[in-house]
Amino acid sequence: MNILNSRIIKKWGKPSTAKAIWDEEFARGQWEYLENTSGDIIYGYLDKYVNNGSILDLGCGSGNTGTELSISLYSKYTGVDISEVAIQRAVARSIKNGRHERNEYVCNDIASFSPGMRYDVILFRESIFYIPLSRIKAVLNRYSGFLTENGVFIVRMCDREKYSSIMRLIQTNYQILEVSPAGESDIILVFR
Repeated sequence: MNILNSRIIKKWGKPSTAKAIWDEEFARGQWEYLENTSGDIIYGYLDKYVNNGSILDLGCGSGNTGTELSISLYSKYTGVDISEVAIQRAVARSIKNGRHERNEYVCNDIASFSPGMRYDVILFRESIFYIPLSRIKAVLNRYSGFLTENGVFIVRMCDREKYSSIMRLIQTNYQILEVSPAGESDIILVFR
């Protein structure tokens, strides 16, 4: 019951309450098992679309993308997460890996964050489903103003069937450039 309540609050609750839950989960190590994703298929898509440009990673957690993506592929990386504990870990990992000059991390709610620049890739890596379905289109439309002229969104979700409503929303309202193969349970959508 407690797990169900935390999922509901993280998606529908006030950002301050959601932040407290995320901070507590990161502090007790609940998400440590995700701290090594170097073989994830997302990196091939980022490699293809970032073109030595900039990445805005919304829901960056403890900084996997910013520390695992080849440093030669991007010039600027901004990671945003609601959890201060996750951001602190991401900053420490970035410093340890010598990426602190290219990488920056911001503690903020991904649904309302306002970037200070335009990005070549805006990434939602296992995070878009924390935004209520009824708000996703408005959030994507707002963020589209922060894409460069040839910039793209990349959305990764772990369950094609479970998140089919998000997939349909994106496919109906945006120009799809690429979709991961149908035989895979994970889904990656590249669109503008």
